[in-house]
Amino acid sequence: MTFPCNSFVLELDDAELTAIIRQSTAKRISEKRVTYLVDKLTKLANQSYCEVKKTSPMMEEIKYYAGELLRLSEYRQGVLEEMVTLAQPLPEYEILLSIPGITETTATSIIGELGDIRQFHSANQINALISIDLSHYESGDFLAKEHITKRGNPYAIKVLFKCIHNIASAGYTNPCHIADFYEKRKRQSQVTSTKPHTIASTHRLIRTMYYLITHNKLYDYTSTQNR
Repeated sequence: MTFPCNSFVLELDDAELTAIIRQSTAKRISEKRVTYLVDKLTKLANQSYCEVKKTSPMMEEIKYYAGELLRLSEYRQGVLEEMVTLAQPLPEYEILLSIPGITETTATSIIGELGDIRQFHSANQINALISIDLSHYESGDFLAKEHITKRGNPYAIKVLFKCIHNIASAGYTNPCHIADFYEKRKRQSQVTSTKPHTIASTHRLIRTMYYLITHNKLYDYTSTQNR
């Protein structure tokens, strides 16, 4: 809200920008971080062009919407923290967190969208709930296509897809058989889109979550290598 357009940045020197950045947050930030932010802010200001003057009434409108964005972001963070607090006593919370790449927010979102996973009689029932097609077939070098129908829970699908990408990213330092499968599919496929691999990996994630929660076990990568 301090800099609604580039003119407000370019008229200040580095020392003034440093002081404003330090005053804009209650967090203690290092000198290196402040220098980085000043340089980045200055570069962005030099690359920008403002179509209206800094005295235009539109500047107040920009400040208003920026303030609303910050307010909503803070409100969202508060809701997420409350959700995490409610989810922490549940036994499945720690089980989900044991899967590499699943964070507090995603674990809470999974519980919120799927409810008590123990209520399902099989992992296939969870697939049916979110309407991931179960026609996935794998034999030798042949991989059948998977797809998502439009009847399912779009929020659950979004959460699970995010989980897969987080698991794949975490897999470089924290191994997971789901990440291994995802990378294997990517290497074998000639398709540039990652969506088919994400859908196939979601099958494995659902089966893994269902097994761990119904058997009250934490994730163990070594045990997946013995199968």
